[in-house]
Amino acid sequence: ELAFRLLCRKYGATLAYTPMMSSTQFVHEASALDKSDPNQTIANSNICEFQTIPQDRPLVAHFSANNPQHFAQAAKLVEPVCDAIDLNLGCPQRTAYLGHFGSYLLGDEDRQLVLDIVKAGSQSVTIPIFVKIRLLDTVEETIKLCHQLRDAGASLIAIHGRYRASW
Repeated sequence: ELAFRLLCRKYGATLAYTPMMSSTQFVHEASALDKSDPNQTIANSNICEFQTIPQDRPLVAHFSANNPQHFAQAAKLVEPVCDAIDLNLGCPQRTAYLGHFGSYLLGDEDRQLVLDIVKAGSQSVTIPIFVKIRLLDTVEETIKLCHQLRDAGASLIAIHGRYRASW
């Protein structure tokens, strides 16, 4: 949250991430903003508990996604107040399994969906798209995925050094 990020910055953090937000929920909640109120902005509207201020930079907006259009729309919404967008493909929690996001998109059956999400995001914004993944079953498979993510538009790939979960 904002208060914690500012405290971390006070003690030397030079980059901060938001908590993970659902891109679908973010887009849905943003559609309810009162566009006639100039005081209500993405930065202060508390959509998915997202808040930021000018001192909260550089900032990476951290999203889960399983829909390319929603990810692209969410990225576009936060682009003016963030410095990069992060797609979480590493979450192993049961909620990610139930919602079909995070590390549960790392199987071969969802590869095209994942690449479409990254491509849609990278084509919709001018800031970098980061992707966090977990290790696949082999090093070769993990490297292949990294190459595919790069080719789809990822500017940075972080690999969590654990294997993806399965339920």
